[in-house]
Parts: sequence; structure tokens; C-alpha cells
Amino acid sequence: MQLDTTSIVIAQRSIDELLDLSLVVARTYLPKIVLFAILGFAPFFAINLVLLYPITDYDRLSMASTYRATNTGYQARYLWTQVCLVYLQAPLAMCGVTYFLGQAVFIEQPTLRQVYGVLSNRAMALTWVLGCLRGGLLAIAFACIIFASPYANTHVEQTVYLTLFTILVFMVRGFRPFAPEILLLERCPLFIRKNSNANELSYGRRTSWLHAGSGDLFSVQIVSTIIAVAFVLLACVGILYVSGVIFGIRNWGFWMDLILFPLTLWVMATWSAIIRFLLYLNTRIRTEGWEVELKLKAEQQRLIEKARLIEGAS
Repeated sequence: MQLDTTSIVIAQRSIDELLDLSLVVARTYLPKIVLFAILGFAPFFAINLVLLYPITDYDRLSMASTYRATNTGYQARYLWTQVCLVYLQAPLAMCGVTYFLGQAVFIEQPTLRQVYGVLSNRAMALTWVLGCLRGGLLAIAFACIIFASPYANTHVEQTVYLTLFTILVFMVRGFRPFAPEILLLERCPLFIRKNSNANELSYGRRTSWLHAGSGDLFSVQIVSTIIAVAFVLLACVGILYVSGVIFGIRNWGFWMDLILFPLTLWVMATWSAIIRFLLYLNTRIRTEGWEVELKLKAEQQRLIEKARLIEGAS
């Protein structure tokens, strides 16, 4: 790996340039990104489908309800619950995409075994930070409790508690979004052992240092959210239009609720992972002078290799 030979020019960019670059990266590495994205979100897609299927029977729910709830209200509740679950699960599901992009920058093409070998080695850290602290797995546990308990008031739990939890995670991610990159690409441990390298940073300290000088990250989060909402809406409208032209079906049916709408959310989650990775590079360049660090490390590698060649020749 040549640290100063990268597929993406290491330079500071504006948010507009990052969005354009994310589309170029998606087009360049489309097959591998699609592969790792599908392998990542497929389990969550299936789990969400099983958990949320009971609340898609809008007719039965509205007839049995003691509130003046309509089918549209129950459908809106389902769609919002799906949005919350995908948002909470996305960083954990896109770990494969994140690690692949980190290697692809240095013109490396890791195999499926290599990627998931790294993920398995970092499984405990990923589960704790992205699954528990960031809510990826807690969201599933939350949904299971809602539908398993006969005493759960789904009007309250799903529309209030889940929304509040999602807002909390949104705030945390807004100010500290680079947890997957720190865990997978920098491989910072959760805790520092006594006999570890003195220069090694724990996840908590590295997170504080990396995000300390990045006061505009939350504004970028707001812009990304607006773009995500617009993308999902336009994608759904486009799907309905194509369905109307080809099949003559123009109404939003169960096929949209159960399959296409969640798929649209996961496509947006994949694009968001690419944008976040590029923003991570941009943040390191701006706050740490990463392009200079890469050049110095590349020269250090060459000097070490030359010394080994000279030593071997002698």
C-alpha cells in the first residue's frame, strides 16, 4: 500500500464538492458497494419486516382502536417506525461499506473474506458502540418489547418513545458522526491496556480529539438529512410513476410499504455512508493536516524498504 498514491485526491473540499464526489465514488465502486450494502442490511431488512408486519393491517387496527384513528394514521405510524429503525441501524449495517471505502482510497480491493475478517475482529467494539450506545441493536430490542408485550400501548411507545430515542441518537451523530471510521479504519480500542503502545488512543479520546475542531458537523448533518428526505420522496414518486406506466398501478399499496419503501431507505443509508466517509477524510485533512501525514509516512516506508534492501545486499 502506497500511502501517497490514492484513488481519491486528498484535498479539502466543500460540502457541495463532497456530494458530487460521493456520486463519483458510488459509480466507480458500484458493484462492491452494492454487495457489501446488501450483505449488511439484508438481516435488518428481514427483522424489520417480521417485527413491523403486524402493524400493517391498517383496517383491523383502525376498527379495534378506541381512538379516532384512520387507516392513513396507522400507515403513517408504520412508515415513521420504519424510518426510525433504518436510521438507527444504518451505521452498523454499513460497516462493510465503510471498511471497503477505507481500503479503496489507497487503491486496495479487499476481498469479502478480508472485509468480514476485520469486522469479526472488531465485533465487540462495533456491537457496543454502534449496536448499544448508538441504538442499532437497541432499536430491534425496543420493537420486540413493543410487539411481544400484551400490555404495551403501541400508540405511545412507537410514536413517542421511539421518536425521542431517535432524536437523541440524531443529536449524538450530529456532533460525533465518525464512530464507524474510528472503530474500523483507525481501529482504536475501547480501552487502553497497561502494556499497550504509548501513542495508542482509546476510542473515547480519539473521538473527542477528532470532533473537537469540527463545529460545523451538525450543520452538515442537517443538510444531509434534508437531502435524504428529498431523495426518499423523489424515489418513491418515481417508483409510483414507473409502476403506473408499466403495470398501470399508481396507488401506494402493500408492495410499497413492505418492500420498496424500506429498500429506498436502505439505498439512502448506503449513500449516506459514502458521504460520511468522505466527510471523515475532509475533517482529518482540515483538522490534522492528513495529506501531509500521508506523505511523511510514505517517505518513511520507502526509507525502511531501502534500508532493508541495502542490508540484504550486504
